[in-house]
Amino acid sequence: MSFTFKWPRFSDRFHEEARDMLHAALNKGNKPPIIADKIEVVELEMGTQPPELEIKDIGELTQDQFRGIFKLTYSGDAFIVLRTKVQARSSERRKRGHNEMSDLLGVGGSRGILAAHQPLVVPMLLRLSQFRLNSYVVLVLSKQKGCTLVFKTDPLQNVEVSSTFDSIAVIQSFIQREIEDQLREMFREDLPGIIHRLSQRWVAGRTK
Repeated sequence: MSFTFKWPRFSDRFHEEARDMLHAALNKGNKPPIIADKIEVVELEMGTQPPELEIKDIGELTQDQFRGIFKLTYSGDAFIVLRTKVQARSSERRKRGHNEMSDLLGVGGSRGILAAHQPLVVPMLLRLSQFRLNSYVVLVLSKQKGCTLVFKTDPLQNVEVSSTFDSIAVIQSFIQREIEDQLREMFREDLPGIIHRLSQRWVAGRTK
């Protein structure tokens, strides 16, 4: 059995809190070598189309808590706009023999556009849209603890990545691969915690 649910127009406060949590998740730990600055979440839009959930198993159903396994699919109009800076170090090739972003920008070689010891740093805007998700999830809803969601399989089927470098096909492909890898890690490691914390704030607001 599958069902859809009402997708509200999320409040400005919700978007602000979600942006802050996403910002923290994107900037924790080691970022890819090409990223030369923090990753800023410029815009987050939840869209107008909800995900679809198909019930596969109900493990617990009480007045205060629900636990079940669902098949989640999403093909909506949500999008995210990010801002950061990327770099290519001409010295990296000499130190380690290879740097993919340097190769893509043509930095450091005899035919390169730049031969310098300082890195070439370029501002970059990214727009992530056309998300397509498909995964089995464990969903727990609790009146006291909020919502817990865990992806059992890799959910990312597709995402369209537009950036400052779209006119250079080889760089666009490189950025697409990097973003897909980062998103897969975020879905696995960070998104469940973000959803849980946001739901806890909603529960706290309802009980006041």
